[in-house]
Amino acid sequence: MRPDDAGEPEGRRPWERSTAHSGPPPGTVGDPLTGNGDGAWHTTRSVPSIVVVVLIVLWTVFAVQWKEKDCAFVPTSYLLVLTHGTPTIFEGCGDYPVDVTDD
Repeated sequence: MRPDDAGEPEGRRPWERSTAHSGPPPGTVGDPLTGNGDGAWHTTRSVPSIVVVVLIVLWTVFAVQWKEKDCAFVPTSYLLVLTHGTPTIFEGCGDYPVDVTDD
C-alpha cells in the first residue's frame, strides 16, 4: 500500500469510483476457498456432492429397515433396497413368511 493511496482504489474516493473496476484489484487472487472472487466454482462443485451424500444417507436408512428384518447389513440389505425397495411387514430374511433371499 502506498502512503498517498490511503486505501482507496485508483486513488479516488468511493463516490468517484468507476463501475468498470468492480472486481478484485489486478494481480490479486480471488477468494482462495472458491478459486475465484464470485464463488461460482464452489457452488457448482458442492451441489452434486450434497446430492450424492443425501442419496447415500437415504440408501442407508432403507438398508437399516432390511437389517431389522434379520438380513445381513452389508451387502444384502443394500442390494435388497435396489431390488425390492423397502420391506413390507411380510418380507424379510430367515423366518419371515416371504424370504426374499430365496429369489
